[in-house]
Parts: sequence; structure tokens; C-alpha cells
Amino acid sequence: MASPEVSEVGSDGLRQSPPEAALGGPVRSKPRMFNRDSIAVGAKAVAGIVGLFVVWQLVVIIFSPPEYLAVGPISAFDELIKRPDYFASNTWVTLQEALAGFALGTALGILCGAVLHYSPTVRSFLYPALIAIDTIPKVALAPLFIVWFGFGFESKAFVAMAIAFFPLVINTYDGLSSVPHELQELARINKASPWKKMTKIDFIYAIPSIFSGAKISISLAVGGAVVGEFIAGSKGLGYVILLANSQVDLPSMFAAFIVLAAIALALFFIVDFAGRKLVPWKNHAK
Repeated sequence: MASPEVSEVGSDGLRQSPPEAALGGPVRSKPRMFNRDSIAVGAKAVAGIVGLFVVWQLVVIIFSPPEYLAVGPISAFDELIKRPDYFASNTWVTLQEALAGFALGTALGILCGAVLHYSPTVRSFLYPALIAIDTIPKVALAPLFIVWFGFGFESKAFVAMAIAFFPLVINTYDGLSSVPHELQELARINKASPWKKMTKIDFIYAIPSIFSGAKISISLAVGGAVVGEFIAGSKGLGYVILLANSQVDLPSMFAAFIVLAAIALALFFIVDFAGRKLVPWKNHAK
């Protein structure tokens, strides 16, 4: 992982890295929320999504598959327009489960990643076990969570947590482990306490890596909530997909797919935006 570029200037006129500035250097003015580059990137993203829908619809029109095999986005959006309350209520259920799982997975993932970094003894025992558990398909763990927590909200949230947990562990550990030796020497020269070193240098330097893991985890959490609903759900977008599948109702199924993709994309950009606001020196470097 590349180190963040300099973004503050100290009183002595020398540029400082963000962790160094956290020990006392003044902070640069905040970047603007929107600029030409961000607007251009957003416009290209919208154009790409619209283009994907256009290609999808053209393929359906050209090949004219039976409706029980494939439908176009027009049919899917028409289903959303016909039953907005139905999709909105189920979307809210899945969104709550995903956010709860993401929040819990983020907290536990960062904590576990920090423990792995600061305790070599724990790391030697726990790290191989975590890697082994991560190789287990999470859909196989879903029935176990249902046995433990029942068929309600909690089991789906814990499935989402189990999927969102591992990227945060790995990225937190990697971020903390990649702090340059120079910054560690800076803390030693300034006689910083372990707590101050951890909060003012280690975690500040690791924030970009943590947010990289969070952007992965937030999308996985949405998928985890749907997996839980597949196993034991009576509501939510996973239940909508299962019900549509049993009725060979492809417009409803594709409508649920579109909503799921929209949720995951929106949450991804929210986390990305939060990361840009909390890591301004990374944006300045770009």
C-alpha cells in the first residue's frame, strides 16, 4: 500500500504527512465537496449504467426469448412502477439487515485486525484460523445462524456480518502493518505513549486501507442479507426473488435484482464519499 502524500505544512515550513500533522501541525483547508472531475466521473458512471440497460433491452428485442427465460429492463421497471409499495417495504427490510450486519462486521473487523497487529501471540494462533473460516462458503453458515438466532431479523443481520467481517480484518491488519518505520521513529523521538501512537499515527495511516475494506464489505453485506433471506425469509428482496422464481415471474425477479444492485451501488458510493472526506490527503495526492 502506498503511503499517503503530504497534505499539511508545519510551522517550520516543512511539509508533513497526515500522521505527522496529527501530532501538532496545522490542517489545510478542506477540499470542495464537488468539482469538475467528480461531476465528470459521475456522468460517465450514469452513462455506463444507462448504456448497460440499453444493450440489455436491445438483446431481448433482437433475440426475443420467451418471457420465462429473460425479460428486458423495461419490463422490470414496469413491475417496479406497478407495485412500488411492495418493493419499497421489502427493500427496507433488506437494507436494515445489511446495514446492521455491516456496522457489526465493521466494528468487530477493525477490532480483530488491531488485535492481530498489536499482539503477535494472538496473531500466531488466530490468523490461520480466521483464514480457514473465511474459506467456508457463507451460505453454509446461514443455517447455523438461523439455529442460534431464529428466523427473524437477527439471523439475517449476522449472516451479513459474517460476510462483511473478513475484508475489514484483513485491510485493518494490512493498514496498521504498513506504517512506515520513519513514522514509528517519529513517535519514539517525541516519546509518544502507545495510545497516542496508535490513535495519532497508526490508525490515521491505516484509514485509507480500512475504507478500502469497508467499500468491499458494504456490498457483501447486502448479499449476505439476501443469503439469509434465501434460507429463512418471509420478507425482504431475497424472499421476493424466491417467490418470483417459484411463480416463474421474471419481471419481479429482475426488478429485485435491479433494486439490489442500486442499493449496493448507493451504499458503496456513500462509504467512498465518507472515506474521501476523512482522508483528504489521499484526494489531494490524486
